[in-house]
Amino acid sequence: MKFKHLLFALCIAVSSANAQFTFLDIDGMSVESGTVVNFGQGQVGDPAGYYEFFVANQNAEPIFMKAELVSAVNADGSSFEICFGLCYTDIVVGQKFPNNGSVFIDAGSQTPPGNHLVNSLDNDSPMDFNFRFYQTDQAGTTELGNDFLITYRFDPTLGVADNGFSDFNLSSTLVGDYLESRSSESYTLTIYNKRGRSVKKKRINTQTNRMPMGDLPAGMYFVRVVNDQNASKTIKIVKK
Repeated sequence: MKFKHLLFALCIAVSSANAQFTFLDIDGMSVESGTVVNFGQGQVGDPAGYYEFFVANQNAEPIFMKAELVSAVNADGSSFEICFGLCYTDIVVGQKFPNNGSVFIDAGSQTPPGNHLVNSLDNDSPMDFNFRFYQTDQAGTTELGNDFLITYRFDPTLGVADNGFSDFNLSSTLVGDYLESRSSESYTLTIYNKRGRSVKKKRINTQTNRMPMGDLPAGMYFVRVVNDQNASKTIKIVKK
């Protein structure tokens, strides 16, 4: 009888170790382990710097997952946020998520929306944040199966690609008390600080516009404009 129980437990352990999960991007496309996702100037914080993802369980039984910040290059994790089950900011290398327990994924289902990786610091040097995702037991203390690896990279040499909004211009990227813009189209203008937080937002319907900037401290900002056709453009500016 004891032998049968031992054999049953061994079969369960082997089954768990061989269980499968799939890492998916925001469009539901499968992502390969070892993938590097790149973000550049203007792509920091919410929402421009978000890398949203899902984890899908392909098994007939529930699985449990955790993630870990394995290493960081030119960074320490203090500018980074990961949401996997719960959200954590100011993270450190070696930290596991969730801190306690595990993320439950039911049989044949996937994690709900909201899980993401995001850097909130516009650094002068490239930064890498290397994560692994792996299966565990329900308590999150015993690892099962293979690792999935992904690197979130911020590269300041990468510009923000325009998405068709060519009919927009600023009078200058060095601004004082006002930001002067011009376009023949209507659009929404949002200004983000270097940590990716929105500090001003305005719907603009006139060909020329002057947005007051005197209440903002001197420093670097990003102007993001989106027209009615959802074409966008992001421009880096400096407030004197």
